[in-house]
Amino acid sequence: MIPPELRDILVLALLNPAVVAVGFLMGRRADQIQKLVIAGFLAGIAGTVFVWLLMLTGLSRSGPRLLMGVFIVALFSGTLAAWLGWRVRGSKR
Repeated sequence: MIPPELRDILVLALLNPAVVAVGFLMGRRADQIQKLVIAGFLAGIAGTVFVWLLMLTGLSRSGPRLLMGVFIVALFSGTLAAWLGWRVRGSKR
């Protein structure tokens, strides 16, 4: 059985619209593959801020101690979204 805190981290990071949007859009603008890591990092920050705002407004029952885990998972999923955006842009060249 998966612990509830880990489940909350995965749900909040992987299904985060801020992570996907920032990662994908920055990946489309990247002109070098090395910049995808930076796009993933910024997508992780955007996703963490989005989750923090959800916690402030009371829409998420998770506590603030989960934010670092959300950032780490969002960094990897944001890098994946950036790579997908980069691949989509690369096919139009």
